Amino acid sequence: MYKVFSFSLVSITIKFFVGFVLTKLFAILLGPSGIAVLGNMKSVMQILMSSASFGMQRGIIRFTSEFREQRHAFQKLLGTLHIIYGSIALVIAAVLFFLSDYLANVILQDDKYAWLFQILAIIVPFQGFHVLYFSILQGLDNYKKVVWVELVMIFCNLIFVVVSTFKYGLTGALFAVACMPVFYFFISVVFLKSEIPNFKIAWSSSTAKNLFLYALMTLFSGIAFPVLFILIRNHISSVLGIYEVGYWEAINQFSFFYFILLNSVMLMYVLPKITAKTGNVFYRSQVVEYVKKIMPLFAVFLIGLFLLRKYAILVLLSPEFTSIETLFGWQLLGDFFRAMTLIFSIYFHARRLAVPYITIDALLFVLLFTLTTAFVDSYGLIGAVKAHFISYFIYFIVTVFWLRKTLFNTNDAVNA
Repeated sequence: MYKVFSFSLVSITIKFFVGFVLTKLFAILLGPSGIAVLGNMKSVMQILMSSASFGMQRGIIRFTSEFREQRHAFQKLLGTLHIIYGSIALVIAAVLFFLSDYLANVILQDDKYAWLFQILAIIVPFQGFHVLYFSILQGLDNYKKVVWVELVMIFCNLIFVVVSTFKYGLTGALFAVACMPVFYFFISVVFLKSEIPNFKIAWSSSTAKNLFLYALMTLFSGIAFPVLFILIRNHISSVLGIYEVGYWEAINQFSFFYFILLNSVMLMYVLPKITAKTGNVFYRSQVVEYVKKIMPLFAVFLIGLFLLRKYAILVLLSPEFTSIETLFGWQLLGDFFRAMTLIFSIYFHARRLAVPYITIDALLFVLLFTLTTAFVDSYGLIGAVKAHFISYFIYFIVTVFWLRKTLFNTNDAVNA
């Protein structure tokens, strides 16, 4: 785990640096109101990424890892995926183009942004196939190429977004966010083309069925939670005003940075390992490794961030955001339990346990939505971070309870 962590450190460090530059740029040039609109746009991109990929990323990683030495099975996997992704892209593109006015009004709360959704209709195929190719690269276990792809994408993103934002302000930032998947697509193609065999566009029902099991799991959370964040932003805006949405978005930006690291460990190390070795004994060893090696470091980091939060706000954002200092305590507590749950939720993906995964994520969705809206109405913006903590604490307890036999029945080595 430390080996993968250290190998990815260069990429992650650069991600942090670029993320810092962009967050600082948005804070200075766009202010809280601009960050609020941009937050909804980023959620739109997340929804489109999940929809265009049909939530199959982890399934693709799993089956690529499993079939990479089986040429015929691997070719069937590739052919089936291209048919699925091409069909989905056409449907989503039509929806975006013909409903552009409605979507702009509902999501960005201004129909002047309809042109963005018309552009996205063209971008969607590039986004879907980028996710496909990048997931295959991850499944091939070639960490070096994965890191190089990430680095090139990061620098393309930095240059394009900075230039567009400086020149055109919020409009430029929104345009850049919408168009980046085109760059990502060509980067993925360049790095992947030497890794995969020639394949024919052919349909395999059994392969599609297995992939759709993953789609059921990931598609729900991949669409539901970005939609949830749009609903929360719009509710905060209607109750407290657009500036408060910017402050809520700012506190979540801190969480975004360190979950980049934790999620990369999950996808690049833990998921392939527990997929390849199906025994519960091995999975428990991964849980112990994560809890003993990663979580203490994460806890120390969170404590340090809380103690230095005043300076962290000034470094990452601007003096305009100093009022979010009071939000850190509840936010960081919630993030601790969110991080603890990662090692448990990844088990559902590795074992294709769709029902518990969707059930528990649906519970989290309901908790976050109901508690956030109720607490914002009662306590103001600090209610949103209180709801964040309570929701993720309950999410952690329920997930551990669901996996109690797998985690604590040490007398067996049965497969799940």
